[in-house]
Amino acid sequence: MSESKHYALIERLLPILGSSDFNQVFKRATQDLPNNESFLLKMEMNRLSAPCQRLVDLRGKVDGECQEFHYQGKTHYLDDIAIKVFKQQLKLYNQQYTLGIYEKLQTTENNFKVMQKKNISPQEAAARRPKNIIARAVRLGHYIGRSEERMHLTAPLRMAGVDGTLFDAKTSNMSVSGLRAKVDSQREFSVDEHYFVYFTGLEKEFVNRVLSAGTEYKVVGIDRKGQQQWVRMIVVDPSEEFNNFFKNFLRSYRGRYKVDVDNITAAVITKGYEQYLMPRLSSVPLYFSGQTPASLRYALATQNNLDLLSYWRDETNHSHLSQLFHPPRMMRYQALSSGESLIYCFTHTANNRLFFYSASSEELAEHPELRDLYFAFGCRKPSWKVFKFQYQPAQASDAEVSSPLPKKDSPIERERVAKALDGLSMVGLLSDVTNQHIDESYQQNYPLDGNPNKLSLFNQSKQPISKFEQVNYKYLQLRKENRYQYRSLIEVEHQGSNETGWTSDFSISGMKIEVETPLEYSVGDTVYLALPQFQKLVKSFELSHLAYEVTNCNNSHTIYNLKVIEVKGQQHQGSAFFKQLIDNNLDKLPTLPEGKAIAGLSDALRQIFCAPLFCRAMFIHKVPGALEVKCVNYGTFAQASDNWLNIDSSAHTADLSKFLASENLASFLATQLRSHAPSDNPEHIEVITVTARKNDKLLSVRCSSNFNSVQQLREFVSLSLGRGKVHAFNLQLSRVGRPDTEYIQRELDYISHYAIHRAKQLEDELWSVAGVIEVTDVTEELMQRFNLSTAPQPLKLSS
Repeated sequence: MSESKHYALIERLLPILGSSDFNQVFKRATQDLPNNESFLLKMEMNRLSAPCQRLVDLRGKVDGECQEFHYQGKTHYLDDIAIKVFKQQLKLYNQQYTLGIYEKLQTTENNFKVMQKKNISPQEAAARRPKNIIARAVRLGHYIGRSEERMHLTAPLRMAGVDGTLFDAKTSNMSVSGLRAKVDSQREFSVDEHYFVYFTGLEKEFVNRVLSAGTEYKVVGIDRKGQQQWVRMIVVDPSEEFNNFFKNFLRSYRGRYKVDVDNITAAVITKGYEQYLMPRLSSVPLYFSGQTPASLRYALATQNNLDLLSYWRDETNHSHLSQLFHPPRMMRYQALSSGESLIYCFTHTANNRLFFYSASSEELAEHPELRDLYFAFGCRKPSWKVFKFQYQPAQASDAEVSSPLPKKDSPIERERVAKALDGLSMVGLLSDVTNQHIDESYQQNYPLDGNPNKLSLFNQSKQPISKFEQVNYKYLQLRKENRYQYRSLIEVEHQGSNETGWTSDFSISGMKIEVETPLEYSVGDTVYLALPQFQKLVKSFELSHLAYEVTNCNNSHTIYNLKVIEVKGQQHQGSAFFKQLIDNNLDKLPTLPEGKAIAGLSDALRQIFCAPLFCRAMFIHKVPGALEVKCVNYGTFAQASDNWLNIDSSAHTADLSKFLASENLASFLATQLRSHAPSDNPEHIEVITVTARKNDKLLSVRCSSNFNSVQQLREFVSLSLGRGKVHAFNLQLSRVGRPDTEYIQRELDYISHYAIHRAKQLEDELWSVAGVIEVTDVTEELMQRFNLSTAPQPLKLSS
C-alpha cells in the first residue's frame, strides 16, 4: 500500500508499535477502514520498523555538504538537512535505525531526484539552502600591549607553580619582558597566577646563571585553539643581569629568528576599521568633565553627524547641545554610572527665536500627566526628534595605544593631549533614532488633547549654556565641497506666499534647509527662496528669488537638500555670495578641518570612544561577483544586538546567520549599497525581530519598509508581542571610499619588512571594504512610537 495515504496515522502509531496495548489502540484507530486496508497498514508499519543494516551515503545526491554521521556503530554520510531528519525519525522508531529511516533519508527536500520531480531550479534550491554567514569580529579600541619587539623562538622550558610541581612547556615567542609558551592542554591556568620558568633549552647553548636559576613570570592571558593551549606571561621584577642577557641574546639572533608581528597586524586591522567607521558615524561621541554634575566638554564631529550637531544651533548660531545635558539630568545619569536613555526633543519658534524642548523617558515617567501631551504636541513639530543617549565612565588610559613602533608625536604634544583630557569623567554617544514615519505613527497614537503651555517644564532654553568644544575628526574628504554649519532665516516662495525656515548647512553649490510647515516639493522640483538675514549684511548681491533644485527631502517634506540651478552665461547670486562668505570667514565657520585644535586630540577622543563602542558596526566587503558582510566591530559596552551577532571574542568571529540569512537580509543590504556613493547621506533601515520567550528561537525577521502601511506594521508588532519577544534595530548604511592608508602606513611598512605577504593580505582586506552599517537598538522607541508595552499582549481577533 502507499505509505503517503495514511502517513499521519502511521506516524501516530509507530512509537507504540510492540507495546502491550498496541493491538487495542490500532483497532480503535483503524475502525473506519476496511479489513484488508487495515491489514496492509499493519504490514507496512512492520516493514518500516524492521532493523536496517544499509549505510546511507548522500554525497553527490543532495544539494548540500555531507559529513560523517555516526550512529550505533555505523557511519553514514549526511548533510545538515538529512541529519535533522534522521534525529526526528529516531523518535518515531524508539531510537532504532530502521528501513523507514533509510527510505526517508532518500526523499529529503534537497535531494536532486526529488527536486527534479518538483521542477525546482538550481537557483531556487540555492535560495532555500541554509546560509552560514561567519564574519571576522574586531574589538575596537583594544591593542595588544607590547612596547618592544617579540621574536618567534621555539625552545624547551620547565615551569613550576606555587605548589612546586614541575612540568614541561615550550616557548612560542618571547621578548625581554615576556613570552608565550605552549603548555599541556589538560592543565588549567588562570590570569594573574605566578610561575617560575627555567630555560632548559637555552641552557644547553649558553652558560648563564639566569637560565638555570628560574625566573618568576605572571600569566596575563590564555589562548586556546582546538586541542592546543598557550599562556602569555610577563616577567616579574627581573634582575639587571636577566635583562642584559636577553637584550643581547635577542639582538644577536634577530636575523636568525623571525620577528613576531602579530600585535602589529592586529593593530592594522583595528586601526583600519576604526578609520572606516568613525567618519561614517552618524551618532555624536560626547565627552564630559567634572564630578557631579558633569558638564559637556567635547563633541566629536564626523562626516555623517554634522546634521545632528547643527540641529542644536539657534537663530544666532549658538549651540544648545550642552543644555540637553543640564545638571538635573546629568546627576541622574551619573548616579547610575552607566546606562542608556531616550530623549524626546523639538524646537518651537516664537518671534523669530528658536526655543529647545527636551524630555527623557525617565522624566516623562515622573510626570505621567504630561507624557501623552508632550508626545502629541512635539511629534506634530517638523523638528521632532528622538535621541538615544548611552554613557559610561571615561577611562583616560584608553587614549593610549601601546606599540613597539616609535611614537611619531613629540613629548610636548603628548603632554598637551594629556592636559586636554584631564578631568574627563564620562563618555557617551548621542544617536538620532527618529523614525521617518512620524506623522503616521506618533500622531496616530497620540491625539493632541490639552494645553501645550503646560510643557514649559521641559523648555531646556531656561537652563544655563556651558561652553564645549567641537573637535573635528580628521578623515579623507569625500565631498566635492566642504559644507558649513550655519543657522540663518530663509523664506521659501510657495503658492503665492512666503514660508519661513532655516538653513542647516551650506556650501558654494547648495544648502540644506528646514521649514516649519511641510511643503509639497519633490526631488527634481525647482524651489525659489530668499535669504533675508544675509541680505542685511550685503548690498552687492540680490539674495531673493534664488533658484535651487531639490535633490533630497525627508518623508514629512520639512527638510530639503538643494543645489543651485546654473544658467549658462549668468552668475547664480546665491552661489557667488556663499563663495565670498566662505572665503572671508574661514576662521569663523564651524565645520572647517581642525586648525587650532590640539594635535592628536581627535585621535585620543576616538580611542576613548572606541573602547566601549556603544554601537555595533558591520562591514560589507567586495568579493568576486558579490558584496558580503565580512567583519563586525564591537567594544566593551554590552549591546542588545550582541545576541544577534553571536560574537565569539576568543575565536574573533561572529556568526551572523541568525540575523542576516533570514528574509535574505544580507542580499537586501548589498543591493541597497550598490545605489549609494561615498558622499551620500546614510540610509536608515529598520529591522524588527521576533523570538520565542522560552528558548530565544528566531521566529521572524522583517524590515519595516516591507509593510504596506504604518498601521499594518503596528498590528504586526502588537501580535508579535503575544507570540514572543520583539526587538527593533536601526541600521544606518553608508558607502565608503578608499581606505586612509596614511594612517596605518608605519605599521604596514614594519610588517612588510618582516612578512611582506601579510602586509599585502592586510591591504587587500581593507581595500575590499565597500560599506559600513551602524547598528543601534531602538526597541524602546518602537514601543513608545506605537504606545505599546513590551509585556506579552493577548492575541485578539478582529471582529
